[in-house]
Amino acid sequence: MEVLELKPIRNKTVVIYLIDKTRINSQLNDIDILKALVDKNNINFITIDINNGNFKTFKNSNLSRVLNALNVEYYLLDMPKYAYGYLYEEITKKEEQINDLLEEYRIMDDKDSFRGLNLKSWIDVLKKEVFQEKNILEIKIRPQWIVKKILDLIKKHKNEKVSLIHFTNESTLPEITKQLRNLHIEAIVYNFNNIYNIPYLIIKQEESN
Repeated sequence: MEVLELKPIRNKTVVIYLIDKTRINSQLNDIDILKALVDKNNINFITIDINNGNFKTFKNSNLSRVLNALNVEYYLLDMPKYAYGYLYEEITKKEEQINDLLEEYRIMDDKDSFRGLNLKSWIDVLKKEVFQEKNILEIKIRPQWIVKKILDLIKKHKNEKVSLIHFTNESTLPEITKQLRNLHIEAIVYNFNNIYNIPYLIIKQEESN
C-alpha cells in the first residue's frame, strides 16, 4: 500500500508543462500546437489525470485521439482506490443520513414547527459538511496523489533532465502547480485560451518570496 509522501527530487532537473485537458480538441490546430510543444522542449513523456479511473471515457475522448497522433509515451494517473474508499466512507455515511432526514422532513405535517425548522437546519449543516469534505478530497488531497504519481515516474526515468507534459482539470490545476512549486520543480502552465498559445511561467515559490 502506497504512502502519500511528497519529497523533492534530487540530482534531476525537471520541467513540467501543465495543460487543462478540457481545452483540448482533436482538431488539427491543437495537434500541431502540442506537437510543436513536444518537439521544441524535448518532452520525455506525458501524464494524464483521469478522474475516478474512467479509462473507457478517456479512450473515447478528444485528448486520447490527440495523444495517439503525437506518438509520445504517456501514462494515465489516478488516486488509489483504497485511498478514495477510506476518505469517502465518512462522506457516504453523511449522505445516507441526509437522505433519511430528508424523508423524515418530507412527510412532516408541520414543517414550520420548531422541530421542523431544526430538522431542516440540521440537513443544511450536513449538506454543507459533505460539500466541504468532497471539495477537500477532490481539490486538495487528490492532486497530492497525482503529484506523487508524477514524481514516481520522474524518479524512474534515466535522464538527469526530464521534461514532461501533464494534462489535468482546471479545478485541480492550482493545487498541482502549488505542490510542484513547493518541491522546487519548474511548472509552466500552457494556456490554450491565449490566442497566441504562449505559455506563461509560474514563478517558483522561492523566487516569489
